[in-house]
Amino acid sequence: MMTLRAASVLLTIVAQWHVGCTMNANTLGQWGGTDKAYPGAERPASEISIFQCGFGLAVLAIDENRSLVGETAQCSYALLPGRHTFRVSIRHSDAAAAGKWVQLNDQVVEYDLVAGKTYSLHAFPQDKDSLAAFTIHMSDPVLNKIVTVAVFHCAKDLPKGHCKVSPPSQAQARANEKTRQGVTGKGREASN
Repeated sequence: MMTLRAASVLLTIVAQWHVGCTMNANTLGQWGGTDKAYPGAERPASEISIFQCGFGLAVLAIDENRSLVGETAQCSYALLPGRHTFRVSIRHSDAAAAGKWVQLNDQVVEYDLVAGKTYSLHAFPQDKDSLAAFTIHMSDPVLNKIVTVAVFHCAKDLPKGHCKVSPPSQAQARANEKTRQGVTGKGREASN
């Protein structure tokens, strides 16, 4: 009788997962799924953007909604196209030291998402031997490249475990915008 009860509970969970009821990507972690993170009725894939948590960081909020969160490679959200803010914190694993470096404060980066595309945000140390600076990159399918969106400086003059953010260099920002204009013909307006 106990085996039958356990089997029926498991079957219910699997059925809900497949039809998208009570479970979502954040409940299931890396098992998959995309959460609807916009108001109103469901929209077709051609009208939404997918944002996924990448590597080396944790997403603490999207558009200041702190219920939209995820650890490294463990979230996927359907968002409306346009400019979004992502509150993030570095999570750098160090196999040699058998541990993880965690940024104690958080930073906000922004990016324009285009409908029908899937994006992911990643953080990498600028120098593999130092945790003094990290670059934040968005995998952009419109540009078909990795775009640097910010640089986190975690210098010795800041409290231990804290970083401050700066935009990419002006040359990098101009190159990103020029590429977007060449691909879409519109630049930033392409995502609005």
